[in-house]
Amino acid sequence: MKALDTPVLLALLDGEPAARELLRRLRGHEVATTEGNLLELAVLAGRSGGRGAARREALTRLRRRITVLPLDERALEEAARRSARGELGGATPLVAGMLAALEVAGCDELVSDGSLPSGKWRFRVSRLGRSHSK
Repeated sequence: MKALDTPVLLALLDGEPAARELLRRLRGHEVATTEGNLLELAVLAGRSGGRGAARREALTRLRRRITVLPLDERALEEAARRSARGELGGATPLVAGMLAALEVAGCDELVSDGSLPSGKWRFRVSRLGRSHSK
């Protein structure tokens, strides 16, 4: 499973060419995000002024096309376990929950913009055109 972080989802919603190319590369893979990422996008859509309605519609279409992972009990337990061991790398509670949701769902790659907090996860973190382990 390949997951997309909020900045990548935003780029998709904005129709950026690099994001469209990423989707072509991910054909044949399950593509996911978390409820937390969609929450961030909904808040951004609410701040978009006149473009807000169009962004909310695009967000609704996106939700139907990808797997949306919950911030459920398993994710919360994983985040709490990692927090107790000091393994969150400064992640906020929401980000810790989102990353833990990817972990417990068996995600093997997260595509982001490189702004994630440090920390060790079982999935690879990549950027458009580059990748590195976390």
